[in-house]
This record gives sequence, C-alpha cells and structure tokens, in this order.
Amino acid sequence: MKTDATESILTYKQPIRDYIGRIMQGSEEQVDYVPHTHLRIWHNTQPEGYEIHHHDAVEIIIGESGMYPVRIGETEYELQPGDILYIPSNMTHSMRENTGSRFIMLLDLSAFGSFQDVQALDPFFMRPIMVNRQSIPDLYDALNHEFQQIIRTYFQADDMWELSIYCRLLRIIEICGKHYFRSRQPFSAASGKHSRINYEKFANLMSYIDTHYMENLTLEWAADYVGFSKYHFHRLFKEYAGTTFHDHLLGKRIQVAQILLGQDIPITEVAFRSGFSGSTAFGRVFRSQTGMSPSDYKKQRELIGAYGDPLYMSMTEISEAN
Repeated sequence: MKTDATESILTYKQPIRDYIGRIMQGSEEQVDYVPHTHLRIWHNTQPEGYEIHHHDAVEIIIGESGMYPVRIGETEYELQPGDILYIPSNMTHSMRENTGSRFIMLLDLSAFGSFQDVQALDPFFMRPIMVNRQSIPDLYDALNHEFQQIIRTYFQADDMWELSIYCRLLRIIEICGKHYFRSRQPFSAASGKHSRINYEKFANLMSYIDTHYMENLTLEWAADYVGFSKYHFHRLFKEYAGTTFHDHLLGKRIQVAQILLGQDIPITEVAFRSGFSGSTAFGRVFRSQTGMSPSDYKKQRELIGAYGDPLYMSMTEISEAN
C-alpha cells in the first residue's frame, strides 16, 4: 500500500526491503507476503480508494487518523481513529477516497484451522467484525493492546518477529472466543456444567462440518448429532452461530469452492466436491455470496497462475523507496 510521508517511510520500514506492489488480475489480489513468511503489514496514508477486490488472506485494518470508508458486500464501514475492522478471506470489499492513515494487515491464518476451539469459532470469523471502544469497550482494549504490540514487533523487525506475531494472533483469537461465548449463556463455561456440555457438542459439530461439508448434512441430521430435537437445535444453533444451520453450511461450502476454483478442476466437479447437488444451484449460491459467477472467479484464478511473471501494479511509494 502507499504512504506519502517520507517520515512514515522511514518509521514504518518493511522488515525485508523488497515489496514490489500489488499483484492484481481482475478483482483478485495475489498477496505479496514478506518473503518466506505468512503476513504483510503496511502503514497506509493513500488517499485514493481501491476498487472491489478479494484475496485469500484475512485483512485487518486499524484506523490511526482521519476516516477510512470500507465497503464489504452491501455494508459500508467508516473507520475512525482506533477502530479495528476484520475482513474474512475471499470476501469482496472496496475502499473509497479517504483522509488520514491506518495500518493494514494481510494474514494467512490457515495454520490455526486444525485447532478445535478455532473451528468452534467459524461462525464468528466467517463475517466482517468492527470493534471500537464505544461499541465493545472490554473487548476493544484487550485487542488493541495485542495489535499495537504486533505493529511494534513487525516494524522493529525484532528477533523471531513472525513467530512472536503469530503467538499474539493466537492470543487474539482466544480473547475473541472467550468474549463470544461469554455472551452466549447456553455455551459459556461460566454458566455451569450443562453449558460446557453444550459447547463441547457444538464444537464437535463444527469440527465435523469442517471435514464433511460435502455430505448431505440436513438440519435433522445435525440435531440428532448433538442429541437435541430439531426445534431445540434450530434455536440453539442460531444463538450459537448468529445464523441458521442451513446458511452456515452454505457459507462453509462457498469458502471451500473458492479454494477449489483455483485448481485445475472443472466447475461441475467443484460443485459436487463442495457439497452442491449440481452446477445450477452452485452457481446461484456462489453468485449471491461473492458477486460473481464461478466461471468468472475461476478465470481470474487461472489467469494469475498462467503468468510466469505476474501482472504487477505498484500502488505504493514504499516499493519505490525499497
């Protein structure tokens, strides 16, 4: 990303000086992580916006000064100083003209996916999240402290800086998880033994969905899996996930399909592998959740893979300074 102030370039120098700019093909951005790492952080003062785009990385934006308008799907967020915005991987978003500065983090968090407690938080992290001191003060203070430490570690390039940052990211997930389940009494350990049992049952269910999304998983099956009646399960799942079982399952399948579309697999097979009964239903759901057809999405992924030298578009002055 771009920083206009010379002071910012000197203060927020990249750990390894070889950032070349954004790598774009259509609306897909291939993230240029710091070499041999799984992340990149910028101090960004670019006044211009970014058109609709998406990427495999999770994006976290932390406002520093001024206002930063970010549109995710049909919702627009206006980041003020100190605000923290989380954007899930592969979710289309755009930025408008703005003032001020902010920190932008692009992160590969896939290594955390094997932990059951992280899988249990799928419903929480599948949607954008905005946190600030006004809306969730206790959560905000804890998260802001961790993110400020991450920023300091990154730009100082401390020893073992990547490992240190990922330890803090795991701590951030823990903080979010505890906050999330404290607000859901039927699943909070603080509410007693019965609530803890509920949590274990639903965490096991999330773990199962994570590896069996392609199967015919119905509401009736899921209710039987956790040992509740269909109606009781429907109510509890909505409280647990903030959405219905059906919509959560569709969201998981689309996440998987986005990954498969980047491989040399026909779209019809992608539909079946991700749990859809056919390409027509798959196309309808995919377009409704991503804003583009599976064929257009696949074409973009294939074009990126076809270039020995990707199409580079430098959007930063940091790249010139490096």
